[in-house]
Amino acid sequence: MPRSATLALLFSTSCCCLLLIAYSLRLRGHLVAARHEARHDELTGLPNRRAMLAHLDHMLRDPAHRVAVLLLDLDHFKEVNDEYGHAAGDSVLRHVAVTLTRTAPLRTVVGRMSGDEFLIIVDGDADTARKCAQAATNALANATITLRWQPFHCHASIGLATTGPGHRTPTELLAQADAAMYAAKQAGGGVREYHPDLTDLSRRTDNDRRRFR
Repeated sequence: MPRSATLALLFSTSCCCLLLIAYSLRLRGHLVAARHEARHDELTGLPNRRAMLAHLDHMLRDPAHRVAVLLLDLDHFKEVNDEYGHAAGDSVLRHVAVTLTRTAPLRTVVGRMSGDEFLIIVDGDADTARKCAQAATNALANATITLRWQPFHCHASIGLATTGPGHRTPTELLAQADAAMYAAKQAGGGVREYHPDLTDLSRRTDNDRRRFR
């Protein structure tokens, strides 16, 4: 084979190899992006419900591991959407996400569950969770966002539940935090810890919940 033909073949082969490498890297990038999108909330960038449940399930596999969850529901968020529009509501949600992330201590994970509900998973006992809840409450109250040239302070109702005998699944623990959060919402906000008397409060309809938003 003439030298020129050999060089042309080598050049063509090299180009094909480079194209295949570039295509492979592109596919890998798309795969990484897809995996990230599947586990993160598009609006806030926080871990989404699927990711939070998976993380909580992993932590609960060790019976000796103390875990607490804080379920936060923003107070009067529906009024923000109604008065200022959904774009303003989205700004509030992003503001809350940044505030909670900055406030959260080490060994905690902050995520958005849905709508205006956020979840903080605390790697620790009830005392650690109480401090985290108080820090989140103070941070939200002190952080200001401007809506139509008016300062707006975020407030949340927070339900706290801690692992103990008899509840080792994410569903059970979140149901307890949800009942405590609903009790806090009924009381006008703040932090409420779960106890067995709150169990019946978790059996409510969506209309019941909307009355307190």
